Amino acid sequence: MKQILSIRHTLTIALMIMLLASCSSPKDLVFANLEWSVSDYYGQIIDKDTTYRMTFGNVLIPDPLTIVSSSDSVAKYPGMDCFLADILHKARLDGAEILFYAPEMKTMFVKPKRAMQPLRPSSVSSPMSDEKPYTMWVNDGDIEDWTRNPTEMYTYTYFDKKKKQFLIVDFYDYGDTPIAQITVFQSHNKATEKMNVKETHLRSFYLEHDLKKFMRDIEFWAHQVEIRRARAFANYKIGQEQKIRKR
Repeated sequence: MKQILSIRHTLTIALMIMLLASCSSPKDLVFANLEWSVSDYYGQIIDKDTTYRMTFGNVLIPDPLTIVSSSDSVAKYPGMDCFLADILHKARLDGAEILFYAPEMKTMFVKPKRAMQPLRPSSVSSPMSDEKPYTMWVNDGDIEDWTRNPTEMYTYTYFDKKKKQFLIVDFYDYGDTPIAQITVFQSHNKATEKMNVKETHLRSFYLEHDLKKFMRDIEFWAHQVEIRRARAFANYKIGQEQKIRKR
């Protein structure tokens, strides 16, 4: 009996460690703590000292827009800390500095903590300075160094059927700063519903499409991928404009 209790005790401790390791707390997430506002003139989100300007594309932006950019703001949504930590972990961006996450716009911008390790991407877009950069799809057998240079954008995709989540992670330079633009597609599930992220008549945190039926809605997803890529190209160009303006 003592042996059985000992085994149960050991398993309980192991389970608790796993649960703690699987979820970060607000203090474990790194935020740039910037103040953001939406400019009606530019149709962009801009930080207080105008170091960053980002576009969401040619879409209507809710007013006010939910923006998570600090420990205080993430704490407003139960479970949001775990949600963001999980996204960063999947994207190999643990410890990255979060500039902001706009749930309704399905977009998060972060500054990687360190240079990305060479890893084969899903696609490479280059040269970013062109009006319409060329995108090359990467085959499984392609052999390259896979170290991104400043004129390229590397794109990675992560699909989690169980969590009904699809991530597209674009790495490119904003001015001279390497940045990751993470597009978060999330269907309803119990964990995300607990966050109580508001929904408006303009935008919703959730998708109307069920990600478990990904292949059925392939045309919808193809369109979403194209929209996201165009937005990344636009933000690259804004970053170049910002670099010139700062000089």
